[in-house]
Formats: sequence, structure tokens, C-alpha cells
Amino acid sequence: MPSDIDSWARNVRDYSEIPEIFKSYYDENFGKSTQFLNAVYAPADSWGRRKTNDKFMFLYENEVVFFEKMKNSINAVSYPIENINYIENGSILLYSWLKINGNIEDETRSFVLEYNTVVENIFKPIIEKLRILLCDIEMSNKEGEINDFDCLRDVNYKFMNYAKKAVLNGEKVIDFLYQVDIKVPYFKFFKKLKSTSHMIIFTNKELIILEEESVKSTKDAKYGGIWIYIPLYKILSACIDKEENGFLNLVINISGSNTFKSTFEHSKKEEIEQLAERINKVARYNIVS
Repeated sequence: MPSDIDSWARNVRDYSEIPEIFKSYYDENFGKSTQFLNAVYAPADSWGRRKTNDKFMFLYENEVVFFEKMKNSINAVSYPIENINYIENGSILLYSWLKINGNIEDETRSFVLEYNTVVENIFKPIIEKLRILLCDIEMSNKEGEINDFDCLRDVNYKFMNYAKKAVLNGEKVIDFLYQVDIKVPYFKFFKKLKSTSHMIIFTNKELIILEEESVKSTKDAKYGGIWIYIPLYKILSACIDKEENGFLNLVINISGSNTFKSTFEHSKKEEIEQLAERINKVARYNIVS
């Protein structure tokens, strides 16, 4: 994990705070402009076997820009907001990350910025701003309590809160589907984890996927989660695959040749079919007549 506070990600409020290792490259490409918003710098660090480089991310006009210090160069990636396919935000104990997947010159690329969970509040405004711009969400001035997920209170309180926090003020929940941990027989007297708890939320603007980390046991998955935000207009299609053992996979295909698969118990067949039908009604490759 990060060694000290100096290695934590931090806000960059104006041009003077841009790290020197990135400043000359920034000057060359952006002409010393001070118009960037929601900038953040993540110093190089290590998380066990995970080694990270110095990274700088900022919103510039209608683009999100990433700089990464490599050995002898600066790697730069700039995504026009409308080219972003999905946003992923993960948190496992103190290790957190922000991943943006998008299309650049007919190529699908992803950029990941890692940070200590202690400073997650720095990233919340960035993620929220990107979602608002990407999905054209009109935020309401009046904060409203989301009650759609209260039915999960006694089923999985953590996921209920995850879901409420995932939906932005101004979005409308159309449908959602929650799946508890799936365990299958292993040898004669044991069971192994096939799938950790997960949830799909379908709103009028986004498809939101909530997952626990894919691990070997439910014990290891208690302390974090993954949030994936997909604009509806990036969805190509949804289909259902049936496994030999009876489990059903809801497969979501989106732009950039990206695919997300969520496994559900057969008892949820009608709910899965309903959700898939609703998704396909707004999908780019509409397969519902």
C-alpha cells in the first residue's frame, strides 16, 4: 500500500500546481491554458506487486486528458467526452482506481488511475461531472431520497447503499436486478464461489453495474466493490445465455467491442428477460420488434 501521505493523489487547482514532470508537455499541447477543470495528480507508488507511475488527469473543455510518466517519455491520452464507452470506479480496502474506456482514432483504449481510498472524495466530483456530460443528465436542485432499493435492506444492506449512491440526482430508476452470491458444489461436501453478489440498475440515462471483487471466497469480497457506468446510447445489445448447469448469463455488448456478463440463478429468468427486453428497446442494435 502507499507508504505515506506524500504518495496520495491530490487536487491540482491551477496551472502553477501542475507537476514539473508534466508541465512542459502540457505547455506544448495546451499553450499554458488555465481553463482545465477537476484536475488530479497521483504520484508514483506501489501496491504490493502493483507498481504505478506518476499520473495526471484533468478535464479540458470537452475532453478528459491523461498524462503518465513512463521511463523516458510522457504517455498522453485524450478522450473526447462523447467517445467514452464506460467509466469504472473500484475500491478494495485502501486500494481504489478510476478506469475510463474510450475510442481514439478507431482504437479502443483504457486508462487507469490508482489512488488511496482515503482520498476518494477528490475523485467523486470528477466521476460525477463525466457522467453528467456523457449522459446529458440534468441534475435536480432538490435532493431526493431514492427509495427504489429499500427492498434490499434486509437482503444486502451494503448493496442497498451502493445502489442509492450510484444513481445521480436527476436520474430515474426504471428497473434493477440483484443477485446474491452463487455457490456451486465442490467435491462431495464442499461448495465453491461461482459468482459474488452483483446488481444491474437500468435508469433513463445509464446502465449501472455493481459488483463485488471477483475472489475465491465471499470473505475476501466484503470490503469493497466495483461501479461501472455505461451510457444507454453506448449499448449495442443485450442477450441471455443459458449454461449447462442452469444458470443464466445476461450479456451486455457495448461500443468498443466491450462485453459485460452477469450470472443469475434460473429462478430469476422472468426478471432477466424483462430487463433484457427493456435494455434492447434503447440499444443501438435494437433486436426487439
